[in-house]
Amino acid sequence: MRALVLIAALVLVGCVPAPMPMTAPMAEAEHVVLPVTQPARWTLLQGGAVAYTGETRLGELTGVNPEFELVSAEGEAAYVELLQSHTDALPALPDTGWLEAGEVYVHDGTALMVRQSHNRTIYEPADTPALFVVYRVDAADVLDWVAGEDVSVGTQRVYDGVTYECIQAHVTQSDWTPPAVPALWSVVVEPSDEWQAGVAYTIGDVVTYDGVEYECRQSHTSQVGWEPPKVLSLWLPL
Repeated sequence: MRALVLIAALVLVGCVPAPMPMTAPMAEAEHVVLPVTQPARWTLLQGGAVAYTGETRLGELTGVNPEFELVSAEGEAAYVELLQSHTDALPALPDTGWLEAGEVYVHDGTALMVRQSHNRTIYEPADTPALFVVYRVDAADVLDWVAGEDVSVGTQRVYDGVTYECIQAHVTQSDWTPPAVPALWSVVVEPSDEWQAGVAYTIGDVVTYDGVEYECRQSHTSQVGWEPPKVLSLWLPL
């Protein structure tokens, strides 16, 4: 499906740093998907039906032909919340057969996304959170961590009440829980005025380090050794 999108629906897609200026071909696109803190999921609608679905990862940009209506959000919970407004365009969830991760459906009037590829089971999607992301009014912003999921850099998951961010793409497994593999996950720390390691900073964020203010120039997750005065490609002294 992703290959079809690149050919039929997108003006431009590629791995480019977020701060790079827009180029001429992108001006032809009515919508641009440029994730900042997490990978962005998207659905393209045409003629009242789903034409394509996909994901734009951090560091990538997706331009969409104006003939399509774009539904996109960073984070799966926010994504299915937007899809809930378009349930009339979503296909019905089949009772049997193979379901591919990232596909979107409607079931009993509720929007959902397939979280892990699998053969359809007899269990309700709402009862199998490891397989489906189902729209809920009171849904948490970040999904719980599960084994067997393909995660990209920037994906956030909750484990034992702590929010983690993926720092290396991988398929999760039962003995690779986030606290056990710091090479794959970092703890998400809420930003404050003072610079901290382990925080997902976005362009325009202002922090203080050693009494000097800095403005974030490029979205990134901070780490020890990347203090603002050491990486001026990421931070601009004010």
